[in-house]
Amino acid sequence: MPEAYRVSLAKIEAQEAEQAAANKAEQKARQEAVQAQIAAAVEAAITEERAMAAGKAAASAEGGNVAPNVDWGAVPSTDLTLIYPGQASFEWVQNGKQHGGARPLTKGGDSCMTCHAAELEAIGTKIVAGGDLEPTPIPGKRGTIDATIQAAHDANNLYVRIEWPDAGHHPAPFVEGGKMDPDNRIKVAMMIAGNDIEMGETTGCWSSCHADNAYMPFDPGAETIQGNAEVAGQLEAGKAITKYLSESRTKIEIRGRRGKAQGGWDKLKTPEEIDELLAAGTYLDLLRVFEDGTASNGYLLERRVVNDGEMAAEANLSAGVWTVVFSRPLNSGAPGDVPIEAGKTYTVGFAIHDDYAAARFHHVTLNTSLALSDETAQINAVAQ
Repeated sequence: MPEAYRVSLAKIEAQEAEQAAANKAEQKARQEAVQAQIAAAVEAAITEERAMAAGKAAASAEGGNVAPNVDWGAVPSTDLTLIYPGQASFEWVQNGKQHGGARPLTKGGDSCMTCHAAELEAIGTKIVAGGDLEPTPIPGKRGTIDATIQAAHDANNLYVRIEWPDAGHHPAPFVEGGKMDPDNRIKVAMMIAGNDIEMGETTGCWSSCHADNAYMPFDPGAETIQGNAEVAGQLEAGKAITKYLSESRTKIEIRGRRGKAQGGWDKLKTPEEIDELLAAGTYLDLLRVFEDGTASNGYLLERRVVNDGEMAAEANLSAGVWTVVFSRPLNSGAPGDVPIEAGKTYTVGFAIHDDYAAARFHHVTLNTSLALSDETAQINAVAQ
C-alpha cells in the first residue's frame, strides 16, 4: 500500500473518529438537557400536586359512603379504552405535517373517535414504546387501560364509578426512586366540556393539552416562566405551565413555522377577559380523585383552578382492581361547575394516572358523551 494512501486513510479515520466523538458528545448533551428538563418538571408537578392537596374535599375511602343509595348492579356499564398520549398535544393533532388526521378534524368536523375508535390499542402501544411522541419511555408501562365506567343520578347529584385493573409498578428511569408522584399511586380525573370550546365536542379534554405544558416539547422551563413576571403571576405559575384552553390566549401557534414554539402559554388574555369567559361557561369542569379517596373540584381555563364546588369520593384497590366512586351536585352553582341537565348531552373525558405517574404520563379517553337517562349517550347516567 503506498505510503501516501496510508497517510490519507489514517487522516480520514481520525476525522471520522473525531466526528463520531463529537456526535456522541452532542447526543449526550441533548439527553442530559432532556433529563434536566424532566427533573425540573417532575419537581414542579409534585409541588403542584401537594399544593392542591390543601384544596381537596374530604371523602371516605371505605365502603359505599359516596353513593349509598345507588344499586350499581342495576346501572349499565360502558367499556372505555384509555390510551397513552405521550407528547401528542392539541397543536399536534391540528398540524397536518405531524398528524395525518388534522384535515378531517379541523376542516371536516370529524371527532377523534371517528378515525381512531378501532385502533386505540395500536396507538397507545406504539406511543408508549418510545419515538417521536415519547422521548422518555418508561420500560414496562402499558399503552392502554381498559376501564369500565358507570353513572347514575338522583334529583340532586351525579354519581360516577370507574374500575380498571392494576398493572404493578414500573419505575420511571428519569426520576429518583422511580415514582413521579410518590404520594399518589393513582389519580383519576373527569372533565366536562363547557360552552364554546374550540373543538371541545370533537376532541374532548385534548383541547386543554398544549405543546408548552410540563414535559411537552416546548415546555418553556422555570427560568423563562419566571422571566415573564406578569404572566407568571396571573397564572400563579412556578416551574411549569398547567393545562389551559386556547380561548384564554390571544394567539396559539399551531404549525411552528420558522422555528416558533407551538402553544401560547405567554399570550394570555387580560383578567377581565378571563372572567368573561368563566361567566359564559367557557371552561372544562375538572373533577379529580386521589389514591386516599380525597377529591378536588375545579376547572381548566387559563390554568388549572380549584373552586368551591362540592364533591365526594372514595378509592380502593381489591383483588388487583381499582374502584373509584365520586359524586357532585347536578347544579352546584359554583364557578367552573358545568350544570348537568336532563335533555342535554355532554362531552366528557377521563384520565387515569397510575403507577405514581404525574403530568402527561397518564392514560386518557378520546371524546366521550354523557347524558342523564339517555340510552343514545355512550355513558347513560340512569335515574336511581
